[in-house]
Amino acid sequence: MTDYYVRQIALPVKVEGVTLPNDDGSFDIYINSRLSPARQQETLEHELRHIRRDHFYLDMPVERMERQADGEALNLVLHPPAGVVPCFSSEEAMSRWFTALCRQLRLDFPGL
Repeated sequence: MTDYYVRQIALPVKVEGVTLPNDDGSFDIYINSRLSPARQQETLEHELRHIRRDHFYLDMPVERMERQADGEALNLVLHPPAGVVPCFSSEEAMSRWFTALCRQLRLDFPGL
C-alpha cells in the first residue's frame, strides 16, 4: 500500500489538484480548496489514479496520463525509450508493469 498525504490549499483557478512524489515512496496530494466538496472528491480520485497507474515512473506524454487518470482506457506501449530505466514505487507496481508488458507482447509467462 502506498502512503499519501492530502492537503487542501488555494491553487490557481485552473489547477484542480497536483501530486508530488516524495523520496520515501509516499506522495503529497494538493487539492484546490476553492473547489466544491464534490469536485474536490473527484479531483482526489483523479490524483489517486495517477498514483495507482505509476504515472510518476513512466515516460509517457502528460496528455495520455491525464486521459488515463480521467478513466479513458488507452492502449499504451510499455517499453521505455532507449537509455531509460523504468523505476517503480513498489514490487507490486513492477509486477503490474511486467504482467502488462508480457500480455502486450503475447508472452506465455507462468502466473499470468
